[in-house]
Amino acid sequence: MAAAGSVLVGRPLAKGGVAAGYDAVVVGSGAGGLTAAVCLARQGRRVAVFEQHYTAGGYTHAYRRRGWEWDVGIHYVGQLAQREPVRVLSDYLTGGALEWAPLGDPYDEYRLAGEAYPVPVGPDAHRAALTARFPAERAGIEALFALAARCRAVLPVLALGRLSGPVARPLARVLRTAAVPPRALLPAREVVAGLIGDERLRQVLLTQAALLLADSTARLPFFLVAVLSEHFRTGAWYPVGGSAAIARAMLDPIRESGGEVFVRAPVARIELTGGRAAGVLLADGTRVRAPVVVGAAGAQNTLTRLLPDPTGARARRLAGMRSGFPFVVLFLGLDGTPAELGLPRHNLLVTDGDCDSFFDGDPGQRTSGLFVSFASAKDPTWAARHPGRSTGEILAYVRPELFEPFRGSPRRDRDPGYLALKAELTAELLERLHRELPRTRGRVAHHELGTPLSAEHFGGWPGGSLYGLAKDVAAFGDGRRPGLADWLRPRTGIDGLYLAGQDCLAGGFLGAVTGGLLAAHEALDRTGRARLWSALARGSARRAAPAPAPAPA
Repeated sequence: MAAAGSVLVGRPLAKGGVAAGYDAVVVGSGAGGLTAAVCLARQGRRVAVFEQHYTAGGYTHAYRRRGWEWDVGIHYVGQLAQREPVRVLSDYLTGGALEWAPLGDPYDEYRLAGEAYPVPVGPDAHRAALTARFPAERAGIEALFALAARCRAVLPVLALGRLSGPVARPLARVLRTAAVPPRALLPAREVVAGLIGDERLRQVLLTQAALLLADSTARLPFFLVAVLSEHFRTGAWYPVGGSAAIARAMLDPIRESGGEVFVRAPVARIELTGGRAAGVLLADGTRVRAPVVVGAAGAQNTLTRLLPDPTGARARRLAGMRSGFPFVVLFLGLDGTPAELGLPRHNLLVTDGDCDSFFDGDPGQRTSGLFVSFASAKDPTWAARHPGRSTGEILAYVRPELFEPFRGSPRRDRDPGYLALKAELTAELLERLHRELPRTRGRVAHHELGTPLSAEHFGGWPGGSLYGLAKDVAAFGDGRRPGLADWLRPRTGIDGLYLAGQDCLAGGFLGAVTGGLLAAHEALDRTGRARLWSALARGSARRAAPAPAPAPA
């Protein structure tokens, strides 16, 4: 078992301990996979999680190099005030062991063409700040915030519609008519432009969505802008002890039911018997039987690489969907404390004043605006763990074709052109950092650039996308035509096989854990589902008593 504070989470497959059979197998240990595994384990299921990387956690994992420590994906999470949804789920998944530290007020700051826009906590405060800055747009601001409030139920309704059963889908259709405003499914840029005349204000309202959701707001549905506003309504939080604490806190519930999280354990294929899932074959030849298999390694991996598909039907459907933009992230090690270096606790979102130009294909831009984050300024345990040092990350999206010439080259023997491209991008990102935070100049003691090829190697996401398949208007549907992703449900259509993670519904931590929760719901029998939702409704972290194995679907 990983020691408290370790960034390595999980048991290496080489150390043994794999049983011949489990009640459920989960492929992939990101937030969605671990959520599904814990929800099943809390209903008495013995669950094995198999992760190809050397540590569990997916984009919630952290790593250390030469005494420095970085997060790879978690920079803040919302809805963690008492009794808010993510807090309730976090406490259920970890028994309350996972602690969260608030980022304070503001929780974000947009720097758009040199102008700073701090984002205060709470919609009332944010609305007032925008009105004070753009008094001529008061009516549009009020209308926009009112529309966003009407969109609060859109994501839950869409989630309900992804479930099977005689009640869920009919109820979702009724609720969709009542709770989903028609404009919620239109492109965010179109909706905002219809209410706001000032282009600077439009950018303030859209920048967070573009840089957090990795797409043009001409393609992102407006309800996702509203989802972000609702998600951070009461502020933002960061996991105490760093993002590795998330997966570490989810180990015990899995182990208490006789399960395990295995790392360095790639899955070669999902095995079927008589048309239903029967377990997995590991890359080392080990067969593991299970009546329930949860694919949490992305839809493309689960439904095409790991499953036999003689007709290629699933591959063709996935090929008709866009993938999200790949990214680079510059990991920084700095000499000095956050206070000495002027590093903010809140995140910085930096653009040249047009958050969409890169995503819309501006030929003069090979990288997007920046998302800048410093875990060392957010984590209250950092100074004790790493005195006198700071770390941070600069994330920017890149064009898919930028690294395409180097795909397939050996990781430890990359093409010189690849190394030159990395050096160019590193220099660009460092210079942009120093312009925004001048006290960092001359204080960067270590840096390394992760690329889409790095993400593809370590995370297994095809193309190195941060969010898997694109979460755009085409994926969700516009209210008149069905969405291209409507068929991607937790229940796959293959008995015993379920899909978890971001491709089930939405991107990011919230989307991943929601996808894991929905997959567990579908995999459980009626008694298990009732216990799961009852515990969540009570906000309880008490471990449920063991229940019978789930009945065949």
